[in-house]
Amino acid sequence: MPYSNNEELRTKIIGLGESSVRKSYYPQLQDRIMELERFHALLDRARELIFLVDAQNLHIIDVNAIVCSTLEASKESLVHSEITQWLPHELIERMQRLAQGVEDSIMVEMGIENSGGVVPLEFVLQYLSFGEDDYFVILGKDISERRHAESTIHTLAFFDPLTHLANRQLLHDRMAQALAKSQRHHKVGALLMIDLDNFKALNDTKGHHIGDELLIQVAQRIQTIVREGDTLARISGDEFVVLLEGLAHEESKAAQEAEKFATRVKYLLNEPYELLGYEHTCSSSIGIALFNGQPKSKETLLKQADIAMYQAKEKGRNRICFYDPLMQENIEHKTTMEHELRMALSKEELILFYQPQVNLEGKIVGVEALLRWNHPQKGLIPPNTFIPLAEETGLIIPVGSWVLHRACQQLSEWKKDFPHQPLHLSINVSAKQFQEASFYETVANAIALSGSDAGSIKLELTESLILDSIHETIAKIEALRLLGVGFSLDDFGTGYSSLSYLKRLPLDELKIDQSFVRDIGHDNNDAMIVKTIIEMAHNFDLDVIAEGVEDKEQFNFLMENGCGLFQGYLFGKPMPPEELERLFLA
Repeated sequence: MPYSNNEELRTKIIGLGESSVRKSYYPQLQDRIMELERFHALLDRARELIFLVDAQNLHIIDVNAIVCSTLEASKESLVHSEITQWLPHELIERMQRLAQGVEDSIMVEMGIENSGGVVPLEFVLQYLSFGEDDYFVILGKDISERRHAESTIHTLAFFDPLTHLANRQLLHDRMAQALAKSQRHHKVGALLMIDLDNFKALNDTKGHHIGDELLIQVAQRIQTIVREGDTLARISGDEFVVLLEGLAHEESKAAQEAEKFATRVKYLLNEPYELLGYEHTCSSSIGIALFNGQPKSKETLLKQADIAMYQAKEKGRNRICFYDPLMQENIEHKTTMEHELRMALSKEELILFYQPQVNLEGKIVGVEALLRWNHPQKGLIPPNTFIPLAEETGLIIPVGSWVLHRACQQLSEWKKDFPHQPLHLSINVSAKQFQEASFYETVANAIALSGSDAGSIKLELTESLILDSIHETIAKIEALRLLGVGFSLDDFGTGYSSLSYLKRLPLDELKIDQSFVRDIGHDNNDAMIVKTIIEMAHNFDLDVIAEGVEDKEQFNFLMENGCGLFQGYLFGKPMPPEELERLFLA
């Protein structure tokens, strides 16, 4: 058996004396001792745990220094003791398999407990023979760093770093499992898409650190009511998803359970938030898509829940909506129209019609530019069909810019071709278009490039646009008025119609909405509203024009009550520029 240490071996050799060993062998023995000492020093500096164990009685014969530090034991207490005292029983069983020749080498991962906790180790076991003796060599490697790295990689791959919820990748894995289980057990599940209403406004006004704090608190709130076995994930900015599994066998009952859970989420998220000293309230729009064991891809399920969520937003937010195939059809129709509208700009399919505006004598004094889409298959598409889509998608910015440039160009052409016929041109401006930082430059460029007279151009604004930011609105109006551009308040009476802002706005004209004009002959309330608007306009020294005038009775009423400008089918429908020239300008 090997000696327990080098000093014991040295003493034995020296003790043999000259009678047993010639002096000529002393240098060789000394060299051998030095080699053994160097070898032991090398083993003690190794980062791996090294055990040499007698295969017969499982006694430890030798260990290196890191074994002592890991097991928190001295070398003296380790050597000659049984290995079973120090290593897990599972490892001993694997050693016995080696001795039986079942395997040549075994690798196994397990932990060893010490005062610092459990140390994860990777062991390699080998069975070796030296002469007539058999030994186990056990090599152990601390894999704490590797485990930590693996854990970090796993976390980054499958969890959201801000909220620590499952991310899109992990959600997809869970959804695939849930769909398979639903098919196997014939139980209905549900996917809830939760979107925070007006989250972008909070981020933009209070900063991303406040927005992040809200997301963290939302995640914590929803987590408190999610059932064990279900999945809560954050898949993008302010979008959360809850995967509910095994609700019920009947779809109707499962829908009730899903709606009940969604209602709890909605009211829970409505509670006030304390965001780093800032108190905030928010609502959520929730879409629900059911799955019932029938073949359905996870992409389809996510899309359905997303469609339902957007339906909830369109209905006014802070709502819950279930997916309906009709929603899918509407979304696909909207997507197709958006693509075609983008193409319409480049293919010059957008055109302008013009509706005459006349004075008390019925003489044309101006026109309103009205947008139409000349679709190659569907023909003329009215603005109420595609303008809301343009607003929603942001296409209203390039579309509005095109309208400004084309209308100004047309006005310039009319001034040149019909100099005896002075006209003013009214152009509708959307809220998003007006709020663009470059709106002033867009208008100025359209006027400059066309060579038209700015004093003949009137921009029509809506009440809702003005109220969004009245100070900024006034500044933009005044800047454009310096160019000579006039302003009309469109659809007056349908919104807030507040005198407090009306007297502050540098306007030129009020436009009475056609909804009041339509019934002035037999609705006393509408008649009174129209009279009040006309009187108000005169008090503020503003022109007043009525739109939607369709018969003589309406015209006479408006004229008798002081209205001086008119627009409607009684005088002319919206028409191409060539027709307007033929009927009114030639």
